[in-house]
Amino acid sequence: MKIADVTSTIVNISRSRDLATAYGVSTGTNTVVVQVRTDDGVTGIGQTVAPAPWGGDAVEVVKHQIDQYLAPALIGEDPFNIERLHIVMFQALRPAVNARTALDFALWDIKGKALGVPVYQLLGGACMPGAVCHGFVERDEPQAMADRIEVLRADGWTWFKTKIGFTVDEDLLWYSQLRDLVGDKVRFQLDGNTGYTLGDAVHALTQLERLGGVALFEQPVEHLDEMAHLATRLATPLQADESTGGGPRSVFEIARERAAHVLHFKIHRYGGLLPSARMAAIAEAAGLEISIAPYFDVIAAAAAHLATATPVAKWPAGFSDMTDTILAETYEPDGIILKAPDGPGLGVQIDEDKLAYFAASA
Repeated sequence: MKIADVTSTIVNISRSRDLATAYGVSTGTNTVVVQVRTDDGVTGIGQTVAPAPWGGDAVEVVKHQIDQYLAPALIGEDPFNIERLHIVMFQALRPAVNARTALDFALWDIKGKALGVPVYQLLGGACMPGAVCHGFVERDEPQAMADRIEVLRADGWTWFKTKIGFTVDEDLLWYSQLRDLVGDKVRFQLDGNTGYTLGDAVHALTQLERLGGVALFEQPVEHLDEMAHLATRLATPLQADESTGGGPRSVFEIARERAAHVLHFKIHRYGGLLPSARMAAIAEAAGLEISIAPYFDVIAAAAAHLATATPVAKWPAGFSDMTDTILAETYEPDGIILKAPDGPGLGVQIDEDKLAYFAASA
């Protein structure tokens, strides 16, 4: 079996609700979808996020990287040799991490389909039920958030992620009011998206902790030494997100500096499932646990397969609430677990009509 053709498509689907963070407000998510075809008629699918303007390349750049550099390097190669093909792609264009992710997913999909097994079996087999999820509540006025939390609680959610990292006074007043409205039965994961200075983080997080209900602080500051300082000041676990962006080396450095207790994996930042599995192994050796961001669509399926095969994937992450899907069938969490599909490969299929529709509107 050889790789015969690679196509890439830009897709933009709107969020159900705008996402406000310390970086700004996001109304949608730009992605690139790939289809890798073999001479045996097996097609693998993949998808990656284009993180511009806040964290990397624009979607047009990611597509260009795939079309002009990575895809030509893969033509004629055996898709089973995923380790080798990561080296080939790295040599073709070193900075193209997000672009490599889409192709990595497609290679695992081809291999699983050809062998008739789900990807989690290729990653070591099932040891977890899937990707653990929490509820996500966009930062808003406390009463509006409390109303949405009440609706989600009726569906069984008790752990909610929301955003901090704006100004200290604003965050403290907002969280105090929110806590008064929702009471003690709700736990919050407060994500700062590196929005605080170290001084502001010490001031804000220690007081937020005293207000109660905080299950996890996520990346309130940018630098590892700052994260390590906070880890010694807080009783609440600290999660690294942006700090994991360097892949396996980042996990080693976080562990060495004792800069976090939990790691938040966003697979598109590292180049796909192969480097993410390495990162999880380093985390396990260091006594750290992880959460895996499901995002949506093909990315979600890949995340669920990784979580299913990773014993330290115990912490929750948020499934992205989008207005539509490019998949032939809706793929969402079952309760608080996003289960990996049991079909061969990634176990999800693209709806070609929807792909064409969203490509035309991107």
